[in-house]
Amino acid sequence: MDIKEYAKTSKISFKTLRWMERIKAISDPLIDNDLIGLKLLENLWGLHDFIRPQLRQKNIKYRKALINTCDLETKWERYVYSRFMNLEPDQRIFMKYLIPEIELTFRFKMSDFDIRKLYRVRKRVHRAKERQAQTPQKEIMEKSNNDPEKNEIVVTK
Repeated sequence: MDIKEYAKTSKISFKTLRWMERIKAISDPLIDNDLIGLKLLENLWGLHDFIRPQLRQKNIKYRKALINTCDLETKWERYVYSRFMNLEPDQRIFMKYLIPEIELTFRFKMSDFDIRKLYRVRKRVHRAKERQAQTPQKEIMEKSNNDPEKNEIVVTK
């Protein structure tokens, strides 16, 4: 059975199976040992008890970045997301410079559909930065609305 056929009935995506083939974890066409290993992997796929220990090994910054970009399909989208997120507040990236940079770096010609995706990623980053800016204000408001006696630490002997 080849990878394309297997992906049609599997929980594991075709893209992931191709990646596994590239790193030589499986072969195409799949042999019996590959099928046994993939069946085991399918049984564990997506289980919290399987994912949690893997994520625990990463620091909080990495985990947050992974969560924020997990639904971005391509590497260039994740690249754009991080480019915009890492900008200082007074810096800007113009699309007319970013599009050729992506095309040169990732070696493909961006279609109109890809350019629309690019604008969506930029908008998503903009909203994320707005939420980050509002979070400290909410914390200040919550602290100021609380009873001052509850915020003080009293040490008694």
